[in-house]
Amino acid sequence: MEIKTIAPVTVACYKLKTNLIRIGESVQVIPNQIAQEIAVQNLQVTGAQIWQYVGCDGTPDKEFDLTIAFPVSAKGTNNKLIQFETLPAYKCASHTHNGAWSEFKEVYCTLVQQISEKGHKMDGSNRELYLHCDFENQENCVTEIQMGLI
Repeated sequence: MEIKTIAPVTVACYKLKTNLIRIGESVQVIPNQIAQEIAVQNLQVTGAQIWQYVGCDGTPDKEFDLTIAFPVSAKGTNNKLIQFETLPAYKCASHTHNGAWSEFKEVYCTLVQQISEKGHKMDGSNRELYLHCDFENQENCVTEIQMGLI
């Protein structure tokens, strides 16, 4: 676990309310739509896809706010699909996970324990940065998990 502050980042994003049961409906579909709109607006993606969760506590049917975002070179034109905004600086505990997304529950439990043991306080948000996605062989995935700190 590493404690760090992420610099503000300009993103193209889509925001929704979902829960852990329905979140799979958004995988690939919404990111592909965002990527298409970024291309239409002739912008460049400048970093890994970010999924930001606010109010997600691991309860499968509890709704939370989800922002699916791509860092971009500049703000474009907002429309029904995407908004452009700047995510603020983000103080977090960070861990890079190499492996399947199905292992996230254990990773999050360990990270929460480490945060508590070090005396940090969480702010109720977290981010997942998808550094490498392999839908056919998820053991090849690389994801940076960031848990927001006060």
